[in-house]
This record gives sequence, structure tokens and C-alpha cells, in this order.
Amino acid sequence: MFNRSEPRRSSLRSPTESSFPVRSILRPTDVIALIVASMCHDLGHPGLNNAFMVRARTQLAEIYNDQSVLENFHAACFSMIMSYFFNEFVAPNGKGTMASSGVSAQSAFDYEEFRRIAVHAILATDMARHFEFIGKCRAQYERFMSGSNLPLTGQQHEAERAQLAASILKCADISNITRPFNVSQRWTRRLNREVTLQGNIEESLGMQRSIVVDHANVPASQIAFYETCGRPLFSALVDLIPELHFMPEQLENNIRNWGFIKSNQKVPEVPYGLKHSSTFDLSTSTRAGSTDSAPDFLPKRSLGASAMPTPSSATFALSASAVECDPLANYSLHVGSAHSEKVAAPENGLPQDSSPAELLVNAGVPSPPHSQRSATATST
Repeated sequence: MFNRSEPRRSSLRSPTESSFPVRSILRPTDVIALIVASMCHDLGHPGLNNAFMVRARTQLAEIYNDQSVLENFHAACFSMIMSYFFNEFVAPNGKGTMASSGVSAQSAFDYEEFRRIAVHAILATDMARHFEFIGKCRAQYERFMSGSNLPLTGQQHEAERAQLAASILKCADISNITRPFNVSQRWTRRLNREVTLQGNIEESLGMQRSIVVDHANVPASQIAFYETCGRPLFSALVDLIPELHFMPEQLENNIRNWGFIKSNQKVPEVPYGLKHSSTFDLSTSTRAGSTDSAPDFLPKRSLGASAMPTPSSATFALSASAVECDPLANYSLHVGSAHSEKVAAPENGLPQDSSPAELLVNAGVPSPPHSQRSATATST
């Protein structure tokens, strides 16, 4: 998919076929940048969207002037981690440890170019710019199909490289809709739960819910998102990289699955895109004692002593009616601390003695001026 120096092939499909010259665009450094960006693109995410950050007048929204608030924050976290833990790569003018060992840092690893690609890709994941980005993808494809910008100048090459890398990460960011349905529907439930929790926080602050999850209308809303946001993006990407044809194909299968659920109020016995039967449910677990809804052929988490460890995550569990008992409720992430602290959870899986406003303050989200509830930050 990439080469080490000069362009060798003009096609991703064969040496002779003429199409988008991906092989002459991406370099090994760009691929590494994409891998790192994929790990950092949601780093420190509070489980709240940009609209909430702006409406609640959070400090992050003020720092980034209400523009791509969380994406800028994730990119800044990426840069800080690189500076703190990988100084030998980041040090300017070849002053890192590679230079001290007799190897030029600039010739061995161009960090500035690496960072530029990663940051550009992370910022592209802002859904507020989704349709603008799709237009850029299509324009890039048209440029290369017509050959109007070939041969590329150095500046053009850099711009096309950043755009292509951003397209790949952008699709990876919402790739859940292109995964097998037994995986995709589980993440849909978790996303709906996250949106519901944000709505609870908004109400606790005297704000109107920005998004209302209609559980009876989930299939229709999913189909609308797939067709309006997903299909145009993945169609544009597969034009650029034909090898990714399996992604829009599975997307179409999932649209059919949600359509079946909408019409029949149940999951197909054999979901489209799967080759075998999978008995699972959209709302309940299929195995006693399990805490997730994975079908039987996927690993399960247990509530016993040998439970699979769960990642630390900021969990806003506000009411038993809004969220089911979840192992993540046993963990509380204090933003600004270098570690996550495990806290005891009551039998219903919800944190005790913490109001929604207090949870927000612990996550670094100050109460807006119009809020009628006061909160005191918990020290870590």
C-alpha cells in the first residue's frame, strides 16, 4: 500500500492498471502515524459530545473557541504524550538520543511530518464537518482520475497524503456500521446508552436534552444514519482504495438487518453478512450471569472473581432506569490525574453519594452559569 521512497506503482490493484496512485502517496511514516492516531483519536473522551461541551461552556470549549473541541483535545493529548514519553523522536533539530548515537534524527524519523499527518487525521473525525469531508474525498478521487494535478509538486503531494490518511482514519472512526451485525448491534446499544446518560446530565444542569433516544425507533434511526452519513463516506473511500470494498458491502448488509428488525421486531435468524445462525437479542444477554449481549461464539465477561478486567472509563451512571448494571460502573476516571482509581459500587452498579453535577466536576466539566445546582470537586 505504500513505498519507501520514489513512486513505483500507479495503482493499488496491479502494476499496469491505472487508478488512484495510493502506492505513490503513502509512506511508512504515514502508516505509523495512522496507527498512532487511531489509538489517540478519542483519547480522554468524557462520553459527551462537542455540542454539550459548547452549551455547558466548559473550559475545553473556551480554550478551542467552540471549534472541534474534543478533536482538538485528543490531538493535544497525542502531542503531549509523544513529547513526554518519546522525546528522542520529538526533539527538534536532531537533539534527541538518535542524534547522540550518531544518527540524524531528521533523516531517521521526520517527527514534524509524522505529527502533521496524525493531527490532521484526528481533527477530521469531527462529525460536524462530515459532509464537507465527503466532498473533499470525492474531489480528491476526481483529481487523480482526470490526472489534472499530475505530476504532483512537493506541496501537492503533502496535501494529498494528509487528505488520504484522514479519509482512512475518518472511516475507521465510524467503522462500527461496517462490522458484522453481531458486533455492530452491541456497540449501537452502548452508544445509545451513552447518549441517554448525556441527556440525564443535561437535565441535571437545567438544560434541554439535545438528543432523545427513542428505543422503539432505533432501527429507523440506524437506517437513516447508515444511508445519510455512512453510505456516502464509504462509497467515496472505496473509490480511492478498491480493496476496502468489503466495508460498504457489510454496511448494506447491516441496513438490511435493521430493516428486517424494523419490519419483524426481531433479529434475522441468520443476519445478512453472517454465514451461520447467531441467537442474540438487542436488549438482553443470551447467557445467565453475563454482562454483555455477545452471542455464544464470542467471549463473555463474568461477574465472578475471574472476571475479565475492564478498561478505566469515565462512567456517568445517573439512574437505575437509564442504564443497566455494567462492570465499567466500578471504575471512575478522574481527569487531570495520572491514574484511575477503583471505587466501590453498590449492588445496583451505580456510584453512591455523587450527584450528576459532582460527576461533571470530577470530569473537569464546570457547571454553566444558568445551573441551579452547586457541586464540589472531589480531590484525587
